[in-house]
This record gives sequence, structure tokens and C-alpha cells, in this order.
Amino acid sequence: MTSTVNQQLLDNISLVLKKSLAADATLADLREKTQAGFEAVFKKEAGFNCTANTFQPYVEEVADEFILWQKNQDQKLLINIVKKIEQLFIVLGSFEESYK
Repeated sequence: MTSTVNQQLLDNISLVLKKSLAADATLADLREKTQAGFEAVFKKEAGFNCTANTFQPYVEEVADEFILWQKNQDQKLLINIVKKIEQLFIVLGSFEESYK
């Protein structure tokens, strides 16, 4: 079970990372055109510890938590990781749809 969860998390983090690289490139282009003036991708209530106007720091936070979870298998941490991955997928999906 743990190895299956581990692999699913790894797969999802990898996919979120790929999507975030494309989204951050689009954001950089939009900023050059002064069309992306927001300060943070997620509000503080979203549960992330970091605050950034690109997706990469959020993905890094999830990856760091994943490494920590691999060491201690803490259920609460696992739930937080899954929630953050879900939020990233939702926002990245909406962003992709908006800028196709």
C-alpha cells in the first residue's frame, strides 16, 4: 500500500511540475506584457506555507513535504500533500484552459 501511495504521489508531483513549468513560462510572457500583476497564485487560506506569483515554489513545497512524508509516513502530512496537489491541478488546469 505504501509503495503504491508513494508512486502515485511521485507521479502526480511530476505531472504538476511539468504543468507548472509551462504555466510559469506563460506567466513570464504575460508579465512582460503587464497582464499578470498579481502577487500570489494562491491565497493564504489555501494551506500553502509559501507565497509566490509563480507555480514553482508551490510545487517545491509539495515536493519537500513528500520527502518528509517518505521518512515518517505521517497521515496528517499525507492528507495535506494530497490537498495541495489537488489545488495545484485545479488551478493549473484552469490556467491552461484560459491561455490555450
